[in-house]
Amino acid sequence: CVLQIPPSLLTCGGCQQNIGDRYFLKAIDQYWHEDCLSCDLCGCRLGEVGRRLYYKLGRKLCRRDYLRLFGQDGLCASCEKRIRAYEMTMRVKDKVYHLECFKCAACQKHFCVGDRYLLINSDIVCEQDIYEWTKINGMI
Repeated sequence: CVLQIPPSLLTCGGCQQNIGDRYFLKAIDQYWHEDCLSCDLCGCRLGEVGRRLYYKLGRKLCRRDYLRLFGQDGLCASCEKRIRAYEMTMRVKDKVYHLECFKCAACQKHFCVGDRYLLINSDIVCEQDIYEWTKINGMI
């Protein structure tokens, strides 16, 4: 978008000073110096590439803080401990796992992208252990 107003006439939504910089941001219907647009909780810069701004209840938030405050927690299908909304997880069908819990129930090997496995109830079994696991657990 082409801005018709010279940047020197814009006021920063954070520091309330004039914006004389060549680069600036627009968020929440205001203009910002790059350093002034930050998360109200942790202070991280929200204008950096790849950052997303969440705005709720008058607060500017980074993704992590937004999920911490407003996300939903759940339980890991393996260890049955709480998974915080901002944690990285693995999902298989309707089951969700902590990354460290996403491993073969038989040999404890962590899975890599492309590894084949079988989901048996809430247990994940690698391709090499499927026969032995089903035999031991009375499934064959």
